[in-house]
Amino acid sequence: MLLALVLSLFATVIVYAEDMPQGWVPDVLVLPDDAEVMMDRAIGSSIRMFSFSTAQDVEALFGDWSVALEENGYTIRAQQAELDETAIEFSGRDILNAKIATDVAGEGKRRVITFDATLQ
Repeated sequence: MLLALVLSLFATVIVYAEDMPQGWVPDVLVLPDDAEVMMDRAIGSSIRMFSFSTAQDVEALFGDWSVALEENGYTIRAQQAELDETAIEFSGRDILNAKIATDVAGEGKRRVITFDATLQ
Protein backbone atom coordinates (compact mmCIF):
# COMPACT_ATOMS: atom_id res chain seq x y z
CA MET A 1 0.00 0.00 0.00
CA LEU A 2 2.84 2.38 0.84
CA LEU A 3 4.48 1.58 -2.48
CA ALA A 4 1.26 2.44 -4.33
CA LEU A 5 1.06 5.78 -2.52
CA VAL A 6 4.69 6.62 -3.36
CA LEU A 7 4.18 5.68 -7.01
CA SER A 8 1.01 7.76 -7.29
CA LEU A 9 2.80 10.78 -5.80
CA PHE A 10 5.70 10.28 -8.21
CA ALA A 11 3.29 10.08 -11.15
CA THR A 12 1.62 13.28 -10.00
CA VAL A 13 4.96 15.14 -9.95
CA ILE A 14 5.81 13.94 -13.46
CA VAL A 15 2.45 15.03 -14.89
CA TYR A 16 2.69 18.31 -13.02
CA ALA A 17 6.17 19.00 -14.38
CA GLU A 18 4.86 18.63 -17.93
CA ASP A 19 2.63 21.68 -17.32
CA MET A 20 5.62 23.99 -16.82
CA PRO A 21 5.93 26.84 -17.11
CA GLN A 22 2.91 27.88 -15.10
CA GLY A 23 0.52 30.12 -17.03
CA TRP A 24 1.60 33.30 -15.27
CA VAL A 25 5.35 32.77 -15.87
CA PRO A 26 6.36 34.84 -18.93
CA ASP A 27 6.57 32.53 -21.92
CA VAL A 28 9.87 34.16 -22.96
CA LEU A 29 11.58 32.32 -20.07
CA VAL A 30 12.84 28.91 -21.12
CA LEU A 31 13.13 26.54 -18.15
CA PRO A 32 15.98 24.01 -18.04
CA ASP A 33 15.22 20.49 -19.24
CA ASP A 34 16.19 19.04 -15.85
CA ALA A 35 13.81 21.29 -13.87
CA GLU A 36 12.12 19.42 -11.02
CA VAL A 37 9.09 21.21 -9.55
CA MET A 38 9.37 21.70 -5.82
CA MET A 39 6.50 24.09 -5.09
CA ASP A 40 3.67 25.89 -6.87
CA ARG A 41 1.26 28.07 -4.91
CA ALA A 42 -1.42 30.66 -5.51
CA ILE A 43 -2.44 32.97 -2.69
CA GLY A 44 -5.66 34.77 -3.45
CA SER A 45 -6.19 36.00 -6.97
CA SER A 46 -2.88 37.80 -7.45
CA ILE A 47 0.03 36.25 -5.52
CA ARG A 48 1.92 33.39 -7.19
CA MET A 49 4.97 31.37 -6.11
CA PHE A 50 6.77 28.63 -7.99
CA SER A 51 10.11 26.89 -7.40
CA PHE A 52 12.13 24.16 -9.05
CA SER A 53 15.59 22.67 -8.76
CA THR A 54 18.17 22.41 -11.53
CA ALA A 55 21.80 21.45 -12.03
CA GLN A 56 22.17 24.03 -14.83
CA ASP A 57 24.57 27.00 -14.61
CA VAL A 58 22.27 29.43 -12.79
CA GLU A 59 24.30 32.55 -13.59
CA ALA A 60 24.12 31.80 -17.33
CA LEU A 61 20.42 30.96 -17.03
CA PHE A 62 19.69 34.25 -15.23
CA GLY A 63 21.69 36.14 -17.87
CA ASP A 64 19.61 34.57 -20.66
CA TRP A 65 16.38 35.32 -18.78
CA SER A 66 17.35 38.98 -18.20
CA VAL A 67 18.00 39.46 -21.91
CA ALA A 68 14.78 37.67 -22.90
CA LEU A 69 12.70 39.76 -20.49
CA GLU A 70 14.21 43.07 -21.64
CA GLU A 71 13.89 42.19 -25.33
CA ASN A 72 10.21 41.41 -24.80
CA GLY A 73 9.18 44.63 -23.07
CA TYR A 74 9.61 43.77 -19.38
CA THR A 75 11.24 46.30 -17.05
CA ILE A 76 14.11 44.92 -14.97
CA ARG A 77 15.17 46.58 -11.73
CA ALA A 78 18.86 46.71 -10.80
CA GLN A 79 20.05 44.42 -7.99
CA GLN A 80 22.25 45.35 -5.05
CA ALA A 81 25.72 43.85 -5.59
CA GLU A 82 26.12 42.75 -1.96
CA LEU A 83 23.17 40.34 -2.01
CA ASP A 84 24.07 36.68 -1.40
CA GLU A 85 21.79 35.49 -4.15
CA THR A 86 21.32 35.72 -7.85
CA ALA A 87 18.07 37.54 -8.61
CA ILE A 88 16.04 39.25 -11.31
CA GLU A 89 13.29 41.68 -10.33
CA PHE A 90 10.96 42.66 -13.14
CA SER A 91 7.51 43.91 -14.11
CA GLY A 92 5.45 44.15 -17.26
CA ARG A 93 2.40 42.91 -19.10
CA ASP A 94 0.14 41.27 -16.48
CA ILE A 95 2.80 41.28 -13.75
CA LEU A 96 2.92 44.18 -11.28
CA ASN A 97 6.19 42.96 -9.81
CA ALA A 98 8.07 39.69 -9.77
CA LYS A 99 11.32 38.22 -8.56
CA ILE A 100 13.28 35.20 -9.70
CA ALA A 101 15.91 34.25 -7.13
CA THR A 102 18.30 31.56 -5.99
CA ASP A 103 20.71 31.32 -3.11
CA VAL A 104 24.45 30.83 -3.43
CA ALA A 105 25.49 27.17 -3.59
CA GLY A 106 28.65 25.21 -4.19
CA GLU A 107 29.54 23.83 -7.59
CA GLY A 108 28.04 20.53 -8.67
CA LYS A 109 24.90 20.88 -6.56
CA ARG A 110 21.34 21.32 -7.73
CA ARG A 111 20.09 24.80 -7.02
CA VAL A 112 16.58 25.89 -6.20
CA ILE A 113 15.16 28.76 -8.23
CA THR A 114 12.09 30.52 -6.89
CA PHE A 115 9.67 32.71 -8.82
CA ASP A 116 7.24 34.94 -6.95
CA ALA A 117 4.95 37.49 -8.46
CA THR A 118 2.08 39.83 -7.84
CA LEU A 119 -0.25 39.76 -10.82
CA GLN A 120 -2.53 42.56 -12.00
